[in-house]
Amino acid sequence: MPFFILGIVFIIVAASLSFFFRLRMARLGNKMALLKAGTFDFREYHRVRAENGWAAWPVYLMWSLMICGIVSTICGFFLHFGLNHHR
Repeated sequence: MPFFILGIVFIIVAASLSFFFRLRMARLGNKMALLKAGTFDFREYHRVRAENGWAAWPVYLMWSLMICGIVSTICGFFLHFGLNHHR
């Protein structure tokens, strides 16, 4: 169960970081950044990041948290419920 909860926390933090990136782009005039929910173009964010001298590690952290969150959630599910549903 702790892996399941940890995975959910990782996913929530990654989603918060993604929302922060969208707000940052919207502040620079890219108003569509907030509306592009699942199709947000991080290549555009990287281009703007390079132009403005922003650090790249937050984006890599976001993707790492998302991957770790998904893996932890799946592992937590199988550890809690097991592969054999007849207990």
